[in-house]
Amino acid sequence: MKTIVKITTVVAFMFATVAGMAREPKLDVVTLGNSKSVLMTLDAPGQSVKIQLLDSDSNSIYFEKLSNGHFSKKLNMKDLKDGNYYLIAESGLKSNTYTISLEKGEIKIIDSVVDAKPFFRKTRNKVFMNFLNLDKSEISLKVYDQNYRLVFSETVSDKLIVEKAFNFEGAYSGSYMVVVSDDTKTYSEEFVVN
Repeated sequence: MKTIVKITTVVAFMFATVAGMAREPKLDVVTLGNSKSVLMTLDAPGQSVKIQLLDSDSNSIYFEKLSNGHFSKKLNMKDLKDGNYYLIAESGLKSNTYTISLEKGEIKIIDSVVDAKPFFRKTRNKVFMNFLNLDKSEISLKVYDQNYRLVFSETVSDKLIVEKAFNFEGAYSGSYMVVVSDDTKTYSEEFVVN
């Protein structure tokens, strides 16, 4: 009976994730040949998306937050030095990173990576976190208070779906940071206790 309940829960979570991804923004990035420009087309129904262009030293060259709707943006890169640049589009459940190479007047998209992000849901005294861990890597869960003191730590490994409820009932007033880390990325969510 417990196995059936677990399987039903996993299937329900997967359907909820698929339904959420159906509403996830769709991003398309193409180069515009010798003009040293990148055309970005974004269809974002019901969500905001943060767009950022970084250089190889992680300096921000361009930043914009777009609300729901359909957008086309042309990023002119003609005044930039040769090298690699990173176009990052972040929404609620995923982050798209495009590696763009600019060399001798030629612009190319050399890599594209999509990362699943944890989903946080807040109530009055609790934070619920779900994370789809496709490679079943080791996940670190930590909570820090406003003085950066560690108040909770747990490591989860070999799980496809990492779920955790953080209960702040009875906690001291102040700001807390929930941090979720795998071997390559770190995600955080702030929670205020009144």
